[in-house]
Amino acid sequence: MKNLNVSFKNIENNLPISVALGGSLTSASAMNFRKDIVELIASSQKDCYLDISELNQLDVTGVNALAIAHKTAKRNGKKFIIKSTSAHPAEEFLHLSKFNRYFTFQRA
Repeated sequence: MKNLNVSFKNIENNLPISVALGGSLTSASAMNFRKDIVELIASSQKDCYLDISELNQLDVTGVNALAIAHKTAKRNGKKFIIKSTSAHPAEEFLHLSKFNRYFTFQRA
């Protein structure tokens, strides 16, 4: 699965935003996702839960997208929670790059 699949929930109600990712968060897809998620977080003023458990691939561009989204939420006084499993390959990449110390994780 080369493409990025994104599913947004709870955008129009009072619940925290829920975003599910599948496929690859790499290169151009990561840059496009970063733009969309930052715009959504900045305009919603709600916490955001990002489920990466169906993500197959993550590169440094994808990590950058997550970091910018996290920073935007934090600047607005909101939470940015990444839902994953400890054995997930994307979480291993975040651990190796030491970004696991930057993000808040919740087990899926």
